[in-house]
Amino acid sequence: MINTLGSFSAIVIVLWLLLSIVFALLYPLIKSLFFTLHPRFGSALLLAYWMGPFILSVLSTSFLFVPELERVLVDPHCHEACANHVPLIHSLGLASFGLAVGGFVLLFLIVRCVQTLTQSRQLKTQFRAFARHCGAYHLLGSATPLVFTLGWWKPKIYLSEGLSSACSDADLSIILLHEQAHQERRDNLRLLLARLSSAILSNIFATRIMSDLQLLTEQACDFRAAERFGHVAVAQTLLKVRRLMSLPNAAVADVSTAFAERDVEMRIKALLKAQHRVSLRPWQMLAIASVLMLSLSLLISPLHHGSEWVITKLSSENVHLH
Repeated sequence: MINTLGSFSAIVIVLWLLLSIVFALLYPLIKSLFFTLHPRFGSALLLAYWMGPFILSVLSTSFLFVPELERVLVDPHCHEACANHVPLIHSLGLASFGLAVGGFVLLFLIVRCVQTLTQSRQLKTQFRAFARHCGAYHLLGSATPLVFTLGWWKPKIYLSEGLSSACSDADLSIILLHEQAHQERRDNLRLLLARLSSAILSNIFATRIMSDLQLLTEQACDFRAAERFGHVAVAQTLLKVRRLMSLPNAAVADVSTAFAERDVEMRIKALLKAQHRVSLRPWQMLAIASVLMLSLSLLISPLHHGSEWVITKLSSENVHLH
């Protein structure tokens, strides 16, 4: 059992790290593709792209340890015997080390989730004490212009009296529709998953992609509001609110999305050039999903041989046919 779990953990982590680096290095070459698409599709595809290394590493390694699947996906070859097999670390010491590293990474991700969840709940408790429910949003008794969406699974919209009194009814309708889009899309949860998926990399690799994902997320909600009020009206409201609104403090910004917090100039340009963004049709989305599944299946065979090669190099008798 330790040999199997240790081998599985080691392969997942190494593959996750390598694929994350490759995806990060490739990103500048394909970045324009995500910003050519309508933000609704661009943000979804970039999220899938950035979570891809983690998902691919777990799925492909899982397939790797199912001999019945490997019979189809891995080209026939023999070691000590010709039979379906998985790459297994036979050394108890190496297997234990792989299991320990995997356990540490899993614990780190759990701690990150718990910390963020605790922070979000604490902020909700604080705001609930001096906010009153007003239908679609909670009104904060603060003169500071603020509006943001807080929470993961059931996010809530918070709007301050300072912003409410400084904006027209039309501006408030646009602001609330933008925040409702964040609420419906559960963007805080999406961004959390993206941060966790990049946890194995340093900020040198992750910062640029995360920044672009946040920008596309905001643009998607801008475009949602523009479907009802028009692109020019949303752009004007963005500019007006940007002049009024103070940024949330750092604690709130980590677990929330705010209307005019990020890249306002780029968002306004995107709204005014909305006709250049491309929407995907159902058959195109199906084609993308098919390519991804094909890529995953083609990854299994080289992953099998690569894993065996690495394990063999670590110890001359570490490949155990099982």
